Amino acid sequence: MSSSYWRNCLFAVLLGVAGLGIALSSRYRSDAIWPVWASLAVSLCSAAGLVGGYGLDAWRSVSHGQQIPLRNTAVPTALLGIGVLLVLSVGELSAARPGSGWRGDLLVAIACLGGGLAGATMFGIRHTANLPLPQGTFEQREQAVVALVSLRRLLQRLTTALGSLVALSTLALGASVLMTKNPAKELVVVFGAGGSILVGAFYVPAAAALRGRGERLSAAIFVSAAPTTTTELVERLEQRSKLEQLMGVDRTAYAELSTALPVLSPLIASAAIFLPK
Repeated sequence: MSSSYWRNCLFAVLLGVAGLGIALSSRYRSDAIWPVWASLAVSLCSAAGLVGGYGLDAWRSVSHGQQIPLRNTAVPTALLGIGVLLVLSVGELSAARPGSGWRGDLLVAIACLGGGLAGATMFGIRHTANLPLPQGTFEQREQAVVALVSLRRLLQRLTTALGSLVALSTLALGASVLMTKNPAKELVVVFGAGGSILVGAFYVPAAAALRGRGERLSAAIFVSAAPTTTTELVERLEQRSKLEQLMGVDRTAYAELSTALPVLSPLIASAAIFLPK
C-alpha cells in the first residue's frame, strides 16, 4: 500500500479521536440520543481526515507539471472559510447562552479544515481549465481531451466528498437539536442549505470552466475545411456532438448540479429532523 493510504488513515484516526474527545466532553452523555450524536461526530471528524487526505492527493495530481497561483486557489478557499467562521461566531454570540455551542462549532471547523483541501483543488481545476489550449498536433489536442475528461471526473469525486461532510454535519446538528431539546429545529434546514450553497460555490465555477474549455477544444478540433456534401456535414456534426457529450459540453447548469447530487442531499437529510419520533 502507498504512503498516501497510510497518511490518510492517520488523518482519519487522529481527527476521529478528536471527535471522540468532543463527544465525551458533552454534558448530555446520559441522554438516549447521545450515542447517535457521538457516532455522527466521530464519523464526521474521521471523514474530514479522509477528505483532507484525498484533497491533498488530488491537489498533487492537478498541480503536477504546473505552478498554480495561490490567489486562484488558497485565497478564495480562505475567504470562504473565514465567512463560515464569521457566521459561526455571530450565531454563537446571538445565542441564548453564548458559548454553549462550542462543540458544534468545533466540529464544523474540523469539517471545514478537511474540506478546505478538496475545495482548493476544485479551484485549481478551474485554473487549469482556463489555461490556453495547446497549439500543436492533433495528438496534443487528443491528450487535452483526455485530460479534460479526467479533470471532470476528479471534480465530481471531490464534490461527492464535500457533500458527504455537509450531510454528516447536518445529521450531527439534527441529533444535537434533539439531544439538547432545542426548539429552533429550523436551524437544521438553514444549516443544510448553507452547506449545500458552500459546496456549490466550489463546484459551479470549476464546472463552468471545464465546460468552456470543452467548447474551445471542440471548436479547435473541428476547425478543418468545411464539408462539401450533406452526408459529410451530418457525419461531422454527429462526431462533434459525441465529442462534446464526452467532454460534458452539452450539460446545462441544472444537469451539472444533478450530477453532483450529494450537494443537495443535506437538504433531504435535514428534513429528517421533522419526522415524528
